[in-house]
Amino acid sequence: MAGTRRRTFRNIVGHAKGVVDPSSLFAWTAQQFDPRLNWSDVEWIKKRWGGKLVLKGIMEPEDARLARESGADALIVSNHGGRQLDGAPSAIRALPAIVDAVGSGIEVWLDSGIRSGQDVLKAIALGAKATMIGRAYIYGLGADGEKGVAKALELIARELDLTMAFCGRTDIKSVGRDILVPGTYPV
Repeated sequence: MAGTRRRTFRNIVGHAKGVVDPSSLFAWTAQQFDPRLNWSDVEWIKKRWGGKLVLKGIMEPEDARLARESGADALIVSNHGGRQLDGAPSAIRALPAIVDAVGSGIEVWLDSGIRSGQDVLKAIALGAKATMIGRAYIYGLGADGEKGVAKALELIARELDLTMAFCGRTDIKSVGRDILVPGTYPV
């Protein structure tokens, strides 16, 4: 790594107006956020969009309730891989309280930290309706291109099946918190 060129966001640097180096990228990024944005803006977007609206980055039960009330069809519990805010709780730790806060009124998905079939099963057991992956996909892509991605997904699916079998489950819809050892998961 020491011998490679400095890493940069090539999909932005040189493409976004005025972004030519990491310093100008930082300034451009800061301009992309509007602190006046609020939940009524989410309602406005939902009305104009007309389709399904999914909000990512929910980490607090109150925000989850507000997302539901603002018309979101699903929300994604995500701390963005922990890259955006040092010291933020893990997404899996935030998940149970968020699921409890919104009940069945909105789908809750989990992103961040999914590396194995066991991770998928734990998220489903804690109330997520779906999980998302990023790094496992990227690792597979880097290792062997499209074949590597297929292999990474196959491994996760196989681990999920095996872990479900160890828990005495054959249907993902039958998985709940009862498969987890009390005290080993956030409450």
